[in-house]
Order: sequence, then C-alpha cells, then structure tokens
Amino acid sequence: MMKTGIQILIIFLLFATAISVSAHPLGNFSVNQFSRIDVERSEIKIHQVLDFAEIPTFQAFGSIDADKDGNLSASELETYQTGITSDYLSKLLLTINNDQLQIDILDKKISIVAGEGNLPTLRLEWNLQSKSSETQSSGKVLFQNNAYPERIGWREIIVNNTAGTQVYDSSVYSSALSEELKSYPKDLLSSPLSERAAEFSFTTGTIPENAKPLIGRDGRTASAIQPDRLAELIAVREITPAIALFGLLVAFGLGAMHAMSPGHGKTVVGAYLVGSKGTVKHAAFLGLIVTVTHTLGVFALGLITLFASNYILPERLMPFLAFVSGLLVFFIGISLFKDRLFSLLGWKRTAPEHHHHDLDGHDEESIHSHDGHTHTHGGSTHSHALPDEITWRNLLALGISGGLLPCPSALVLMLSAITLGRVGYGLVLTVAFSFGLAATLTLVGVIFLKIRNIFGKTSFSDSFVFKLLPVFSSFVIATVGAVLCYNSLV
Repeated sequence: MMKTGIQILIIFLLFATAISVSAHPLGNFSVNQFSRIDVERSEIKIHQVLDFAEIPTFQAFGSIDADKDGNLSASELETYQTGITSDYLSKLLLTINNDQLQIDILDKKISIVAGEGNLPTLRLEWNLQSKSSETQSSGKVLFQNNAYPERIGWREIIVNNTAGTQVYDSSVYSSALSEELKSYPKDLLSSPLSERAAEFSFTTGTIPENAKPLIGRDGRTASAIQPDRLAELIAVREITPAIALFGLLVAFGLGAMHAMSPGHGKTVVGAYLVGSKGTVKHAAFLGLIVTVTHTLGVFALGLITLFASNYILPERLMPFLAFVSGLLVFFIGISLFKDRLFSLLGWKRTAPEHHHHDLDGHDEESIHSHDGHTHTHGGSTHSHALPDEITWRNLLALGISGGLLPCPSALVLMLSAITLGRVGYGLVLTVAFSFGLAATLTLVGVIFLKIRNIFGKTSFSDSFVFKLLPVFSSFVIATVGAVLCYNSLV
C-alpha cells in the first residue's frame, strides 16, 4: 500500500513540474522518435531511436520489472525491448516504387538515461536493413513512421547519400537537429518537429536536370557518407578461412591507409629518427609500440563505451587522450631541442675516445674520434656529428603517443564484434589494422633513415645545414606536440 502511495506521489510531482523547462520537448510525458535512412546500392539501412520521457518510462516500469524488486536489470530491459520490437517495427512502412519492403533487424540496444529529478528515462535503438528482390539503380522511396500516433513528442527523420547513390527531391533533410534525440534546440522545445513520413528519389547515376539535390537544414547540398570499410569486415554473413584471410589483408591495408591521414605521428617519427643515430631496429621497435598501444587503446575505450558510458563519455575522453599524446610529443621535442642545441654549440662535453702521444709522451692538442666529427680545441671537447641521444625510453614514449588515440573505425569494429558475438575475429582484425598503421609509420622512419645516411656519406654532411638538421627536427617535434595539445583543448 505504501509503495503504491509513493508511486502516485511521484506521478503527481511529475505532472506538477511538467510545465518547467525539461530536457524533452513538450515536457516529461513525451515519446520521441528519430529515423536516419541511408540509401545504398543494394539495400536501405535505417537507424531507429525511440526515447521515452520520465512519465512513459514510469508507466512501462511495472511491465519491465518482472521480479518486482524495484530495479531494472539488463536482462529485464533486453526482454522488454525484444517484446515490443515486432509490434513497433510493424508500424514502420518502407516502399520502393510502391513495392513494400521487409524490414529486418541487424542489432538493437536499450539503455536507461537519468532524467528530471534523477528519474529514469528509456532509450531504445535499432539498426535495421531492407533489401529489394533486385538491385535498383533508381527509384522512389516512401518511409512512414506510424508508431505511437496518440503520443506527443519529437519526431525527426533524415536521409543520407551514401557512396554510389544520390538522393534528390526529398521531403526531409540530411542533417539532424536533436543529435539523435540527445539534445534539443531550446527554441523548439514547445513546438517540436513532427516529421512522420519521408518521400525521396535516388539514383546510382546522375540526378535529373530539373531535380532538387538533397540538402541539409542549413540549405547546403549534402555530401555522400562513405561507408566504414573496417566495420563492414566484421558484418560478413559467414566467416570462412578464405574470408578471414581476406579480412586480415584488408584490415592491414586500411590501417596503412589510415596512418597516412593527418595526425598519426609521421612527421614526429621522421623528425626524431632523422636527427639522431637511429637504426632500422629503432624504427621497428617504434612500430611495435604503436601497434600494442593502439590495440590496447581500442579495447579500453570499447569497454568504457559498453560498461561505463553513463559515467565516462567516449567523446569526452578522446580530447583528453589527444592532449596526453600531444604533451608526450612536446616533452620529447623540447628535451631533444635543448640537448641538440647544446651539442651544436659545443656546450656538451664528451669523454675523449683516445689520445695521440708524441715521441716525448705529451698529449697532442687535438683529440679525434673515429667518425671524424669529435675534436678538442683548447681542452674543450665537442662534436659536430649527429647526436647519439636516442634512448629506448624516448622511443617508448614516442610509440605510446602515436598509438594512444584509438581510431573511431577500429572502435566501431570492436563494438560490432562484441554485439555479433565475434570477439575473437574482431580482436584479430583490430591487431591487423594496428599492424598496418604501425608498418606505415615504421616505413616512414626507415625512409628518413636511408635519406639521412645517403646525405651523411657526401660532402653535404660537413655543411652547417646538415649540422643544424637535428636541432631543427627536434623543434619540429616540439611544435607538432604543441599543436596537438592546442587542438585537443579547442
């Protein structure tokens, strides 16, 4: 009896405060829906989100809490979503050229988000796909969402171009306002979007001359979304030895290509090795550390996304990791800059390698090393050779900085592997991707080493520019680190 009274009191308080500012449009009793439609060559994919505000969640609480212990366990939530999925999806209509298509489930997810007064709200997500009986090079699509017609709330539909297709004459836009029901524009909370249907045409060729291209809500023409090739490797229907081998090769190649994109330490690796007495062994060790760090980073961020996203948001953690990475690079660069500058100016004393004695047993005025760059003037020994300050500690720090920031595609790959129950295959693909990333960085380092050695064997090695090269390269490292820190803060 007391428990029922508390529930009634909660409902009363919710209605009493519904007129106040709420995170949900139209207050605490809204049911909000979001649809993202991706048109591909052979299929249409839909990302569907259903968001219950505090009162609808409270109303569903009793049917979800099967054991009546007052808590919603993960298994109870999953059972609830499974139970309503069939009925919910039956309210979604998708046709191409007036032919209705079957909508299949790829995966689903349900979570609890804290709402007003720390009350729970429900967020349900589905990834759906629909394939036509034959590949369509063009067509007219109709999508309708007829679920919860009696409930008020935010209804948003967007459509995207994908690689190989172009959408035109669309009744909806390509850009969202609510970040998939995670944040709503304040000026639209009292009059939310009510997009219940979308009509558009698509083609794999050129859109008709008088057609209207797909645009965003800002009026700009929408660009095509490129599919995530790495994440697609884990979604194959069947994993055979041949497919697994092919997947490993593709993952390695994608990792190598990814390393060529900005921000993966190519400049730092090259600048570090070219200005020191680095070897191929050092470059290989650097690549190995990048592989290990990147793989562990993907796993760690994946676990946080799965089990601790209510406390630590991955998108908030990424800038922090970028800052730490930049700080490591900056520290290494500024330390090398000091040491190399002092060495160039002759302020760094080195122990004599050997002495030449005259017939009387007196030391000569000059001390020479075997490399021909170290000598003494007036009792002060200094060197114009490339510094020999390369250390395993610096290599370790540099490798960690290069692999510390996980690639979002690799993260999606691991999460998909966990969802599909292919953790082992996902692990192997992630390692192959990381090896591809590291192999490119290692190759860059080796190329710089070869170039340095070629110039070191010529008369150019005695020029002031060559002697200044280590100082300049360390300055480049420090500058890159500072830029990384700045960008992460921004």
